Amino acid sequence: MSRQIRETSRPMVLAMIGAAAVTAQIVSGKATRDALFLTSLDYTTLPTMLMATSVCSILLVALNTRATRRLSPATLVPATFALSGVLFIVEWLLRPMSPAATAVAVYLHISCAGPLLASGFWLVSTERFDPHTAKQRFGQIAGMGTLGGLVSAVIAERVGATLGAPALLLVLAVIQFACAVVVRALAMQAEPVVGGAAAALARPRIRTTPSVPAAPHRSGLRVVAEAPHLRQIAYVVLLGTTSAALLDYLFKAQATEVFGRGDQLLRFFAIYYAATSLFTFLVQVSSARLVLERWGIALSAVSPSLALFVGTIGNLIVPGFASLTFARGAEAVFRGSLFRTGYELFYTPMPADEKRAAKSIIDVGFDRVGDAMGGILVRLALVFAPAAQSSAILALGLAASGERSSSIDIATIQRYRTARLQAETLESPASPATPLPPDVRDILRLRSRNRDRVMQVLSRQEGLTPALVPHVIPLLAWDHLAEHAVYALRKVAEEHVGALTDALMDPNQDFAVRRRLVRVFSVCVSQRAADGVMAGLDDARFDVRFQAARSLTEIVEKNPGVVIDAPRVFAVVEREAGVGRPVWESRRLLDGVSSTEALSPLDEFVRDRAGTSLAHVFTLLALVLPREPLQIAFRSLQTDDRHLRGTALEYLDGMLPPPIRERLWPFLESGPARHSGRPREEVMAELLRSHRSITINLEALYQRGESTPSPAL
Repeated sequence: MSRQIRETSRPMVLAMIGAAAVTAQIVSGKATRDALFLTSLDYTTLPTMLMATSVCSILLVALNTRATRRLSPATLVPATFALSGVLFIVEWLLRPMSPAATAVAVYLHISCAGPLLASGFWLVSTERFDPHTAKQRFGQIAGMGTLGGLVSAVIAERVGATLGAPALLLVLAVIQFACAVVVRALAMQAEPVVGGAAAALARPRIRTTPSVPAAPHRSGLRVVAEAPHLRQIAYVVLLGTTSAALLDYLFKAQATEVFGRGDQLLRFFAIYYAATSLFTFLVQVSSARLVLERWGIALSAVSPSLALFVGTIGNLIVPGFASLTFARGAEAVFRGSLFRTGYELFYTPMPADEKRAAKSIIDVGFDRVGDAMGGILVRLALVFAPAAQSSAILALGLAASGERSSSIDIATIQRYRTARLQAETLESPASPATPLPPDVRDILRLRSRNRDRVMQVLSRQEGLTPALVPHVIPLLAWDHLAEHAVYALRKVAEEHVGALTDALMDPNQDFAVRRRLVRVFSVCVSQRAADGVMAGLDDARFDVRFQAARSLTEIVEKNPGVVIDAPRVFAVVEREAGVGRPVWESRRLLDGVSSTEALSPLDEFVRDRAGTSLAHVFTLLALVLPREPLQIAFRSLQTDDRHLRGTALEYLDGMLPPPIRERLWPFLESGPARHSGRPREEVMAELLRSHRSITINLEALYQRGESTPSPAL
């Protein structure tokens, strides 16, 4: 038992020491960065540095993301800390020779590497603890980190007062090397092995690898794009950093005016960061766990914005450096306490590979883009409102913080976290001895939002069971899985026409689902399937109507015995042709033309030359009119031969119902229809004889690359 307690507490102790060291390098690094930069350069260059920092950070995140595919966090993160320590020593050596250049290098180093290193530490920590333990312990870990930041701020003030700001570069190097050692030790902590049922219950919630790995080669941006809760978190981080950057500029500009340049400015920043660290620690110890347990991660996520919102309003009412310092400090306190504790919990349910790919993208990439946006807004305020720049910047910060407070949907995040926890529990080797039914496990895989697990179900040769079909249909909205979902549904489409039709006709169904679901019917052959697709011809979105017509065509080709309601199709064609020319010419397909049979390059050329609207109308007409001559007429209209086009128009003039001809004709030629008086059979025979000439003419146009049709006759 004593051995078990030691093994349980060791990762916690290492995590707390690591948090203290990491926060120490952040706090003392900020004080050093600000003092050296504002001593060597004018504060009006800060917006430019924010934008430069953003570019460097994004490049660094890209390199780090690529490195995570080759190296585990246990190796990469400690090595990065050690490299950062070496760079601080180099900068200390170069400082006497070029103070300004060194100040810029230190600013970029601390601003770019600091958040990335902190993100790496928390990544290692989240992989050591499961979500339940993390919720209990992360407040303590973050609290110890805040205490470390407080101590480092005091050290920075004393070192700056006695040895000067450049000496802090050596202090930062020592802290970085200490971080490397501690993070490496934390990363190497393995899960203790405990035998027996009672021991299994007492086993500490610490893990080294996830039970089911995610896809190893998915980029961080792709992971963020596919997970709704990550997109929301990225948006929150972006807006939060933008509003903080706006207020931070005013804070540093007024601090420089009040304290001047030199070591006095360093002492102020050290005292300021020490005070914010102290208050952060007090909030962390007294309120973090209570807020999480009573109000959950919702309040934690928006607490910095609320503080910034209130503080900014206070500064607008009572202007001055004191109120500005209070507003900036309040945001920093809540960001380092409540927000940090809740924010890291967003990542605990994620598979390790997804977490490694996405976390640095959000923690650093979106954070630095927010800095760049803040810098751009400051520049705009300086140019367009020089007389009232402070008020303009505060107003922009107020708007960004207010938008951030309302942008996070906790319900979406909680649904994702719940689904991930359920899926990991059910897939874990430590699952209950009584297995769940196969369909239940497959449903959980489909709802997990994990691409690999979803593909385990979609790629099965035996096809989907009836219970799975309703859970695959929503996956059609997921761009990266849509084609796989279409293929899986097509394999069982005929057996589940009823379920597919119900989903297609559901008025609350997502548009992305409808436009892809209607393509599933293209493999069917039954009258019931054709009747279901007919409902898609009345959809409000053109993409759905277009794909419905294509699917009906393929059903009829496979089963000529299918009956199509001609009056209904004519009514649809009349409605499609009844729009104005701007709408007619602007119609485009989001997913392109999809078919179970690939079109030839010449057919694709003809379709592109005709335009989406005209192609759709002729597809509909071919369902109820003689197919071959209508197709030849459609191709003939895309030639540049006046005689061939004239024959096609003569055929259409005699074949189309008058209401359709009246509405469609302005899109075929500039003048009214010309009646030749020849019998319809004679015109059709001439049109059929022209087939070879039409093909030769179109091939010549295709070779010349003339994609725009000639003016109407």
